Amino acid sequence: MHPITFTIAALCSTFGYVVYMYLGSSEKLKQYISPNDENNTGHILFQRLTGAFIFGIIPIIFISSTCECNMSNFGITWVISTESILWIIGLSFLIIPLNFFNSKKPDNLAMYPQIRKQEWSTGLVIASALSWVTYLLAYEMLFRGFLLFSSLELIGYWPAILLNTGIYSLAHYPKGNKETFGSIPLGLILCILTLKTGTIWIAFITHVVLALSNEWFSLKLHDSINFKKVVK
Repeated sequence: MHPITFTIAALCSTFGYVVYMYLGSSEKLKQYISPNDENNTGHILFQRLTGAFIFGIIPIIFISSTCECNMSNFGITWVISTESILWIIGLSFLIIPLNFFNSKKPDNLAMYPQIRKQEWSTGLVIASALSWVTYLLAYEMLFRGFLLFSSLELIGYWPAILLNTGIYSLAHYPKGNKETFGSIPLGLILCILTLKTGTIWIAFITHVVLALSNEWFSLKLHDSINFKKVVK
């Protein structure tokens, strides 16, 4: 695997995340995208979908044009093994109960769900879920795909895992120390399982289960948010 692949992945990870965070913090952008929406629903969805473009489409374009490697070399494949499925089920059985109890805590409810709309329709639940899935697929393709597999050949097994986990942890820093330090053991586990199975499936689906279960539990438990079973 050519070293330029690692360079592209590292640059996309670094600069891409800076741009992604700017999109989330820019008050001018919030007002432009959601001028009449105090809860910034459109802005949150825009940020996630733009993140999917930054972390997914851009790296694929650059890496595919500079490297003759197949996407399967980076763990990006349609094949999902029985081993991967069993790990996904096992991790989900662990994550969902932990999220249920964690979602009740005030610090979690102060942050999630990210969309602070007081009335959620079925359409908004679906739109938010799809934006999460799209964003996390691109996220895992870049971090646990391009970056992890390209660094593996350059710096070795454990340095690649530690580098990836370190970046993964720093990416959670804006969300507080709890998520920053909590992401370290999960990051280590997902990197090890990704390299063990040769695909990003475990990392991607586990990440989706983590994000959606937390959002749905928080949505259900939040006193100021109501859910209406209608599509708007």
